[in-house]
Amino acid sequence: MEQRRKKILEELNFKDRVYVKALAQEFGVAMETIRRDLDYLAANNQLKKIYGGAIKVKNTRLELLYNERMMHNLEGKRMIALTAAHIIEDNDTIALLGGSTTEQMIQHLLVKKNLVVVTNSLPIALGLLQCRKEGSFDGRVIVVGGETNAASMATSGFFAEDMLAKLSVNKTFLSCAGFSPQNISTFREEHIQLSKLLLEKSDLRILVADASKMNVRHLFSFATFEDIDIVVCNRKIPDEWANEIDSDCLQWIAAPEVPQSKKA
Repeated sequence: MEQRRKKILEELNFKDRVYVKALAQEFGVAMETIRRDLDYLAANNQLKKIYGGAIKVKNTRLELLYNERMMHNLEGKRMIALTAAHIIEDNDTIALLGGSTTEQMIQHLLVKKNLVVVTNSLPIALGLLQCRKEGSFDGRVIVVGGETNAASMATSGFFAEDMLAKLSVNKTFLSCAGFSPQNISTFREEHIQLSKLLLEKSDLRILVADASKMNVRHLFSFATFEDIDIVVCNRKIPDEWANEIDSDCLQWIAAPEVPQSKKA
Protein backbone atom coordinates (compact mmCIF):
# COMPACT_ATOMS: atom_id res chain seq x y z
CA MET A 1 0.00 0.00 0.00
CA GLU A 2 2.79 2.42 0.88
CA GLN A 3 4.64 1.55 -2.31
CA ARG A 4 1.49 2.14 -4.38
CA ARG A 5 0.90 5.54 -2.78
CA LYS A 6 4.54 6.44 -3.37
CA LYS A 7 4.18 5.58 -7.05
CA ILE A 8 1.01 7.69 -7.30
CA LEU A 9 2.98 10.69 -6.02
CA GLU A 10 5.83 9.90 -8.42
CA GLU A 11 3.39 10.00 -11.33
CA LEU A 12 2.20 13.40 -10.16
CA ASN A 13 5.79 14.60 -10.42
CA PHE A 14 5.70 14.05 -14.18
CA LYS A 15 2.07 14.86 -15.03
CA ASP A 16 -0.52 17.50 -14.42
CA ARG A 17 -2.91 15.00 -12.81
CA VAL A 18 -3.74 11.35 -12.26
CA TYR A 19 -7.02 9.49 -12.77
CA VAL A 20 -8.68 6.89 -10.55
CA LYS A 21 -9.61 4.55 -13.41
CA ALA A 22 -6.15 4.60 -14.99
CA LEU A 23 -4.43 4.05 -11.63
CA ALA A 24 -6.73 1.14 -10.81
CA GLN A 25 -5.83 -0.50 -14.14
CA GLU A 26 -2.14 0.23 -13.70
CA PHE A 27 -1.92 -1.29 -10.20
CA GLY A 28 -4.50 -4.02 -10.74
CA VAL A 29 -6.72 -2.95 -7.83
CA ALA A 30 -10.29 -1.74 -7.44
CA MET A 31 -11.10 1.91 -8.06
CA GLU A 32 -12.34 2.17 -4.47
CA THR A 33 -8.85 1.19 -3.29
CA ILE A 34 -7.34 4.04 -5.33
CA ARG A 35 -9.96 6.45 -3.95
CA ARG A 36 -8.89 5.52 -0.42
CA ASP A 37 -5.26 6.11 -1.41
CA LEU A 38 -6.14 9.55 -2.75
CA ASP A 39 -8.16 10.32 0.38
CA TYR A 40 -5.18 9.44 2.54
CA LEU A 41 -2.71 11.47 0.45
CA ALA A 42 -5.11 14.43 0.32
CA ALA A 43 -5.53 14.32 4.10
CA ASN A 44 -1.74 14.57 4.38
CA ASN A 45 -1.69 17.52 1.96
CA GLN A 46 0.29 15.56 -0.64
CA LEU A 47 -2.22 16.07 -3.43
CA LYS A 48 -5.60 17.65 -4.12
CA LYS A 49 -8.56 15.51 -5.11
CA ILE A 50 -10.63 16.44 -8.14
CA TYR A 51 -13.52 14.70 -9.88
CA GLY A 52 -12.19 11.37 -11.19
CA GLY A 53 -8.65 11.81 -9.90
CA ALA A 54 -6.18 14.19 -8.29
CA ILE A 55 -3.75 17.04 -9.02
CA LYS A 56 -0.71 18.43 -7.27
CA VAL A 57 -1.27 20.53 -4.18
CA LYS A 58 0.74 23.31 -5.75
CA ASN A 59 0.69 23.63 -9.52
CA THR A 60 4.28 24.26 -10.52
CA ARG A 61 5.04 25.88 -13.85
CA LEU A 62 4.41 23.46 -16.71
CA GLU A 63 7.87 24.21 -18.10
CA LEU A 64 9.33 22.73 -14.93
CA LEU A 65 7.37 19.55 -15.51
CA TYR A 66 9.00 19.17 -18.91
CA ASN A 67 12.48 19.67 -17.49
CA GLU A 68 11.82 17.08 -14.79
CA ARG A 69 10.70 14.56 -17.41
CA MET A 70 13.84 15.24 -19.42
CA MET A 71 16.04 14.29 -16.45
CA HIS A 72 14.14 11.12 -15.53
CA ASN A 73 16.18 8.03 -16.52
CA LEU A 74 18.37 10.32 -18.63
CA GLU A 75 21.23 7.86 -19.24
CA GLY A 76 18.79 5.21 -20.44
CA LYS A 77 17.18 7.67 -22.85
CA ARG A 78 20.57 8.68 -24.22
CA MET A 79 21.48 5.06 -24.95
CA ILE A 80 18.11 4.47 -26.61
CA ALA A 81 18.56 7.60 -28.75
CA LEU A 82 22.04 6.53 -29.87
CA THR A 83 20.79 3.06 -30.81
CA ALA A 84 17.67 4.37 -32.58
CA ALA A 85 19.72 6.82 -34.64
CA HIS A 86 21.47 3.90 -36.36
CA ILE A 87 18.16 3.12 -38.07
CA ILE A 88 18.26 6.49 -39.85
CA GLU A 89 20.03 6.70 -43.22
CA ASP A 90 21.16 9.57 -45.40
CA ASN A 91 18.35 11.15 -47.45
CA ASP A 92 15.61 9.85 -45.13
CA THR A 93 12.47 11.79 -44.35
CA ILE A 94 11.78 11.12 -40.68
CA ALA A 95 9.22 12.19 -38.11
CA LEU A 96 10.22 12.79 -34.50
CA LEU A 97 7.21 13.16 -32.25
CA GLY A 98 7.81 15.28 -29.18
CA GLY A 99 9.22 13.41 -26.20
CA SER A 100 12.13 13.40 -23.79
CA THR A 101 13.69 10.36 -25.52
CA THR A 102 13.27 11.56 -29.11
CA GLU A 103 14.86 14.88 -28.12
CA GLN A 104 18.03 13.00 -27.17
CA MET A 105 18.35 11.94 -30.82
CA ILE A 106 19.25 15.46 -32.02
CA GLN A 107 23.02 15.13 -31.63
CA HIS A 108 23.03 11.83 -33.53
CA LEU A 109 21.29 13.32 -36.56
CA LEU A 110 24.15 15.70 -37.32
CA VAL A 111 26.22 13.04 -39.11
CA LYS A 112 23.35 12.18 -41.47
CA LYS A 113 23.21 13.84 -44.88
CA ASN A 114 20.21 15.47 -46.55
CA LEU A 115 17.69 14.55 -43.87
CA VAL A 116 14.19 15.96 -43.77
CA VAL A 117 12.95 16.07 -40.17
CA VAL A 118 9.26 16.55 -39.45
CA THR A 119 8.48 17.31 -35.81
CA ASN A 120 5.86 18.78 -33.51
CA SER A 121 8.49 19.29 -30.79
CA LEU A 122 9.68 22.84 -30.20
CA PRO A 123 12.95 21.76 -28.49
CA ILE A 124 13.80 19.36 -31.34
CA ALA A 125 13.07 22.01 -33.98
CA LEU A 126 15.05 24.70 -32.18
CA GLY A 127 17.95 22.34 -31.50
CA LEU A 128 18.25 21.29 -35.14
CA LEU A 129 17.87 24.85 -36.40
CA GLN A 130 20.67 25.97 -34.09
CA CYS A 131 22.88 23.19 -35.46
CA ARG A 132 21.96 24.21 -39.00
CA LYS A 133 22.92 27.81 -38.19
CA GLU A 134 26.28 26.59 -36.85
CA GLY A 135 26.84 24.50 -39.97
CA SER A 136 26.78 21.10 -38.23
CA PHE A 137 23.47 19.99 -39.76
CA ASP A 138 22.59 20.21 -43.45
CA GLY A 139 19.04 18.85 -43.36
CA ARG A 140 15.60 20.44 -43.56
CA VAL A 141 13.35 20.98 -40.54
CA ILE A 142 9.57 21.00 -40.96
CA VAL A 143 7.68 22.12 -37.86
CA VAL A 144 4.11 20.91 -37.52
CA GLY A 145 1.96 23.88 -36.54
CA GLY A 146 -0.79 23.84 -33.97
CA GLU A 147 -1.65 24.65 -30.39
CA THR A 148 1.37 24.49 -28.08
CA ASN A 149 1.47 22.76 -24.72
CA ALA A 150 4.03 23.93 -22.18
CA ALA A 151 4.07 20.59 -20.35
CA SER A 152 5.12 18.66 -23.45
CA MET A 153 6.68 21.58 -25.37
CA ALA A 154 4.93 20.23 -28.47
CA THR A 155 2.12 21.18 -30.82
CA SER A 156 -1.16 19.35 -31.32
CA GLY A 157 -4.75 19.92 -32.43
CA PHE A 158 -6.58 20.41 -35.71
CA PHE A 159 -3.89 22.41 -37.53
CA ALA A 160 -1.17 19.90 -36.63
CA GLU A 161 -3.36 16.98 -37.70
CA ASP A 162 -4.32 18.68 -40.97
CA MET A 163 -0.67 19.31 -41.83
CA LEU A 164 0.44 15.77 -41.00
CA ALA A 165 -2.37 14.33 -43.09
CA LYS A 166 -0.69 15.88 -46.15
CA LEU A 167 2.77 14.45 -45.44
CA SER A 168 4.46 11.07 -45.82
CA VAL A 169 7.66 9.98 -44.09
CA ASN A 170 10.07 7.05 -44.35
CA LYS A 171 10.44 6.51 -40.62
CA THR A 172 8.53 7.68 -37.56
CA PHE A 173 10.04 7.73 -34.07
CA LEU A 174 7.57 8.12 -31.25
CA SER A 175 7.59 7.70 -27.50
CA CYS A 176 4.88 6.85 -24.98
CA ALA A 177 4.00 7.03 -21.30
CA GLY A 178 3.53 3.29 -20.92
CA PHE A 179 3.65 0.09 -22.99
CA SER A 180 2.94 -3.62 -22.85
CA PRO A 181 2.21 -6.32 -25.46
CA GLN A 182 -1.46 -5.34 -25.37
CA ASN A 183 -1.28 -1.56 -25.10
CA ILE A 184 0.79 1.53 -25.92
CA SER A 185 -0.57 4.53 -24.06
CA THR A 186 -0.18 8.18 -23.15
CA PHE A 187 -1.57 10.42 -20.43
CA ARG A 188 -2.26 13.26 -22.92
CA GLU A 189 -5.37 12.95 -25.04
CA GLU A 190 -4.13 15.48 -27.60
CA HIS A 191 -1.24 13.20 -28.60
CA ILE A 192 -3.44 10.32 -29.69
CA GLN A 193 -4.49 11.50 -33.15
CA LEU A 194 -1.03 12.79 -34.10
CA SER A 195 0.51 9.45 -33.20
CA LYS A 196 -2.11 7.50 -35.13
CA LEU A 197 -1.69 9.72 -38.20
CA LEU A 198 2.06 9.21 -38.30
CA LEU A 199 1.74 5.47 -37.79
CA GLU A 200 -0.49 5.42 -40.88
CA LYS A 201 1.74 7.70 -42.98
CA SER A 202 5.12 6.10 -42.21
CA ASP A 203 6.91 3.24 -43.97
CA LEU A 204 8.77 2.21 -40.80
CA ARG A 205 7.40 2.81 -37.30
CA ILE A 206 9.76 2.86 -34.31
CA LEU A 207 8.79 3.09 -30.64
CA VAL A 208 11.54 4.48 -28.40
CA ALA A 209 10.79 3.94 -24.71
CA ASP A 210 12.83 3.33 -21.58
CA ALA A 211 12.27 0.37 -19.30
CA SER A 212 10.55 2.41 -16.58
CA LYS A 213 7.49 2.54 -18.87
CA MET A 214 7.20 -1.23 -19.29
CA ASN A 215 3.94 -2.72 -17.99
CA VAL A 216 2.64 0.80 -17.29
CA ARG A 217 -0.80 1.61 -18.65
CA HIS A 218 -2.26 5.09 -18.90
CA LEU A 219 -5.71 6.38 -19.71
CA PHE A 220 -5.34 6.93 -23.45
CA SER A 221 -4.31 4.04 -25.71
CA PHE A 222 -3.14 4.91 -29.23
CA ALA A 223 -1.54 1.72 -30.57
CA THR A 224 -0.48 -1.88 -29.99
CA PHE A 225 2.65 -3.72 -31.06
CA GLU A 226 0.81 -4.69 -34.24
CA ASP A 227 1.12 -1.02 -35.27
CA ILE A 228 4.88 -0.92 -34.57
CA ASP A 229 7.79 -2.36 -36.59
CA ILE A 230 10.67 -1.79 -34.15
CA VAL A 231 10.93 -1.24 -30.40
CA VAL A 232 14.13 0.34 -29.06
CA CYS A 233 14.41 -0.03 -25.28
CA ASN A 234 17.23 -0.08 -22.76
CA ARG A 235 16.23 -3.57 -21.63
CA LYS A 236 15.92 -6.91 -23.40
CA ILE A 237 12.45 -8.13 -24.16
CA PRO A 238 10.98 -9.90 -21.10
CA ASP A 239 10.59 -13.65 -21.53
CA GLU A 240 6.88 -13.47 -20.80
CA TRP A 241 6.45 -10.83 -23.51
CA ALA A 242 8.32 -12.84 -26.13
CA ASN A 243 5.61 -15.49 -26.08
CA GLU A 244 2.98 -12.87 -26.91
CA ILE A 245 4.84 -11.08 -29.71
CA ASP A 246 5.26 -12.19 -33.32
CA SER A 247 9.02 -11.80 -33.84
CA ASP A 248 8.50 -11.94 -37.61
CA CYS A 249 6.50 -8.69 -37.44
CA LEU A 250 8.19 -6.84 -34.57
CA GLN A 251 11.91 -6.33 -34.03
CA TRP A 252 13.08 -5.59 -30.47
CA ILE A 253 16.41 -3.77 -30.20
CA ALA A 254 17.95 -3.62 -26.72
CA ALA A 255 20.20 -0.61 -26.17
CA PRO A 256 23.12 -1.28 -23.79
CA GLU A 257 21.89 -1.47 -20.21
CA VAL A 258 22.68 1.46 -17.94
CA PRO A 259 25.32 0.61 -15.29
CA GLN A 260 23.78 0.75 -11.81
CA SER A 261 25.96 3.69 -10.75
CA LYS A 262 24.87 5.82 -13.68
CA LYS A 263 21.12 5.46 -13.40
CA ALA A 264 19.18 8.69 -13.06
